[in-house]
Amino acid sequence: MKNTINSTAKRILLLNVSVVVFAIAFFGGIANGNEVADGAAQVIVLKLDDVVAASSSNALPVSPRWQRITDFLKESNIKASYGIIGYSLEEDNESYFNWIKDLHNGGQIEFWNHGYRNRKSTDKAGEFEGAYDEQKVSLVRTQTLAKEKLGIELKVFGPHWSGTNEGTVKALDEIPEIKMWFYGPNHSSKVVFSRHFTLENPTHVSDFEKFKTAYEKVGHDKKCLALQGHPASWDDERWQGFVKIIDYLKSKGCTFMTPSQYMMTVQIQHD
Repeated sequence: MKNTINSTAKRILLLNVSVVVFAIAFFGGIANGNEVADGAAQVIVLKLDDVVAASSSNALPVSPRWQRITDFLKESNIKASYGIIGYSLEEDNESYFNWIKDLHNGGQIEFWNHGYRNRKSTDKAGEFEGAYDEQKVSLVRTQTLAKEKLGIELKVFGPHWSGTNEGTVKALDEIPEIKMWFYGPNHSSKVVFSRHFTLENPTHVSDFEKFKTAYEKVGHDKKCLALQGHPASWDDERWQGFVKIIDYLKSKGCTFMTPSQYMMTVQIQHD
């Protein structure tokens, strides 16, 4: 009996140690961008912002630029994530909804909560720079619309054209289905994808040479890079810059994942 008790105690101790090791590796690794282990492929999570429906005059459910990048990712077998702005789900638009659902069901694109409001340049403050209760309404509204109109539970958040504050932290703490936060603070209870640099410099401009300089300086040794871009802003020149960036990352042996896939992969590695 004594040996059985000792054996059980050892298993419990090993389990507790494993949990601690996993927590440090998982949350610290994602939040702080730990260095790539020897022989491991660097993970790229493409954070592509501002999915909304096309104007009624457009034959496509989304803008041609969004369709261009979607076709490119499919042809290149590259996974990515698209941020939906919630207001675009208000009006019934079956072609737009089906476009999102088809991509979601295909598993190559993960959609995430990019806020609700259609911010204007005249707005004095961002959607997530004000009071907690207002922020929670916005977050929940987009979550609810995604469930009702798309049948999708969004698991990641990133603000649209807005800073964040402690009200954002509190509001997200109360929405358990959101597991991850793009560019959030490290003290959040969510898994945080850090911002080291983005696809664009300046914002909306995908410049390959500037990207390469940033990557070689601060990005080459990170385990995971979450790279933001705005495909609807990319004219032909900016589009070519993006394509060169992708080719460059491929040449470095990087692998492309959705946020949830990366979270699951890290979890499996430490089970």
